[in-house]
Amino acid sequence: MALLGVTPEFARLGKSLIAVDANPNMIGALWIGDDASRKAVVGNWLDLPLADRSVDAIVGDGCLSAVITEAQRLRCLEEMARVLKPGGRAAIRLFARPKKVEPLGAIKADALAGRIKALAEIVLRTALSLPAAAPDYGLKMSAVLDGINEMFGDRTELMAAGGWQPGAFAFIDLYQGSDTICCWLNEDIHVAEASRYFEDVRLVASGGYPVAERCPILVVSAPRD
Repeated sequence: MALLGVTPEFARLGKSLIAVDANPNMIGALWIGDDASRKAVVGNWLDLPLADRSVDAIVGDGCLSAVITEAQRLRCLEEMARVLKPGGRAAIRLFARPKKVEPLGAIKADALAGRIKALAEIVLRTALSLPAAAPDYGLKMSAVLDGINEMFGDRTELMAAGGWQPGAFAFIDLYQGSDTICCWLNEDIHVAEASRYFEDVRLVASGGYPVAERCPILVVSAPRD
């Protein structure tokens, strides 16, 4: 199995696994550690360090949002098709822009009423609600932080509503001044792009957790010749 990225929650999947991430600092921060059945390597998703037809499964969490142009996403999908064994499949959780974008005021109201239990939900919902231009719907993550700060000011009321301490916001504040761009495409774009390289392309639900409806799993198999 191959993992695109080093998401800790996915790192123990399968009997054996190789994780590929371009950022050695990310590997150092998140990887669970190499052992006889799993390891992480520095590599590019657009040129996977894997042989043709060498893995039976590929998994990833939001990784296609980090690939910021259509040409790069298509190359990533082409690489996935190249390394999958016959009968293999890939499952990638998406962060999909809804057809009807919710207003930021709805996010603020939910948060201040205590209806949001995880700060990551605020980040995702904000990112999926901010204006972004076609065709790639890219946003700097610093703009997402700006949107959050505009909603919540000094965060005192937000911390009280959610029972959060100031340190809980550290991962959000890392976006300050960041040039990192993520793309927030709708489901139809993801399906259309994947269909160029795979005969079987499906979306399946990822669970019943908050915002799961915006995080479908793209399941692909049967690479096209």
